[in-house]
Amino acid sequence: MEDRRMFLKLFFPRFAGVLGALSLGPWPTASVFAATGGRSRSVPLQDPKYKALLSELARKHRFDPADLNSVFKKVVFQHDIIQKFKRPAERLPYYKYQGRFINDPLILKGQTYLEKNGPLLQAVEEKFQVEKEVVSSILGIETKFGQPGIERYRAFDILNTAYALYTRRETFYRGELIAFLLLCREEGIDPFSVKSSYAGAFGVPQFIPSSFRQYAVDFDGDGKRDLWDSKGDIFASVANYLKKFGWRRNERTHLPVRIEGDSKEVRALVRRGVRKTLPAAKAKKMGIRFSEPVPEDAEVSFAYYEPQKGKKSLLALFNNFRTITRYNFSVNYALVVIHLSRSISGRG
Repeated sequence: MEDRRMFLKLFFPRFAGVLGALSLGPWPTASVFAATGGRSRSVPLQDPKYKALLSELARKHRFDPADLNSVFKKVVFQHDIIQKFKRPAERLPYYKYQGRFINDPLILKGQTYLEKNGPLLQAVEEKFQVEKEVVSSILGIETKFGQPGIERYRAFDILNTAYALYTRRETFYRGELIAFLLLCREEGIDPFSVKSSYAGAFGVPQFIPSSFRQYAVDFDGDGKRDLWDSKGDIFASVANYLKKFGWRRNERTHLPVRIEGDSKEVRALVRRGVRKTLPAAKAKKMGIRFSEPVPEDAEVSFAYYEPQKGKKSLLALFNNFRTITRYNFSVNYALVVIHLSRSISGRG
């Protein structure tokens, strides 16, 4: 009952005296959190970074300061996730990474899922112009099509831990922590009820808070964007995300290529990365040979992957491939999405 009252107070805040109520004592001369070695189990509200965060939440977003103090005191650090950030599965060579997703059980489950939800997925495809197999594939890779138990952490704990301890992405997770609290207020969600991955993504499509706020869709028209139980909202939100980042229906994603000759120019071209593009015509002049005909004006980028141990192959990447990397910035991830989508659709 006490937690429920806290939720109601925090997300339907009292506006009177918001600024004056933000009194957390004098600012310390050194980081309280640093002095503990970051091993505290509870949030050090006297630390300057938290004082600044709570001040912004109160001043800019009109949360009640006293309630913020109370709710942050209930957050628990999950220290084990930091090592997971440092060793993401996407860094595995592709021949190891793909085995996690391209296997008979998941393909069969995906085929059943596609058949069972065919009409709804088709309706979403027609509205957003994103193939139903691609939407399904992403859901398969993210949560095995909504399998229970995959989300093992409280999202609030994870976002706060990453903000406090993962210094390389402190700014990113600060923004996500704020977005999460705003999302909970907008959708009427108890922040401690949301389960997430170790990276703070949640729901069947595994959206981070800012993506949920920007791209989630109320497809079933019930007034809520439900990425846990409404298949219409789930399918449409994934499709909307891809569409907003430029997905074009029925276009190719990638092709094998080879390099004719060798030059510093070509090596530099390949090192440019997934997001740096140039017209196919220019790539051809530099010695790139495509395995199939490609329009001269097609915008391409390049990346290596390792399909077999000790063997690296070069791929030309097109618009739709790059769009998938907006969901997860990994060549391996985009490849398994494409491979699984073809497998569950029967196209191999």
